Amino acid sequence: MVVKALPITPISDLRIKARELIATARKEPVVITQRGRPQVVMLAYESYNEMVARLEALEDARDALIIERALAQGGEFVSFDEMIEDYEQAHGIRVDREEIIEAAKRV
Repeated sequence: MVVKALPITPISDLRIKARELIATARKEPVVITQRGRPQVVMLAYESYNEMVARLEALEDARDALIIERALAQGGEFVSFDEMIEDYEQAHGIRVDREEIIEAAKRV
């Protein structure tokens, strides 16, 4: 895989070249630096949404594969609620159970 070099601009240029940077970011991501170090990437909103959707699809596929392998091995299972509680504790976040159920239906 060939990685294309992204346009890089210092944060100080944001105010001066905002329109130009937005136009560039609509075509390709732009790396914004602060004190010479990359800090954030500016990209088109549509590109961001596409990336998030692809990531979610990959995570869903990974999870389905994990479940499929566990079923094939005849492993021990925990209840859905136990799994969610373990996940929430491990990651320190709250999970929307209904959202997970709907996502599972799409897999």
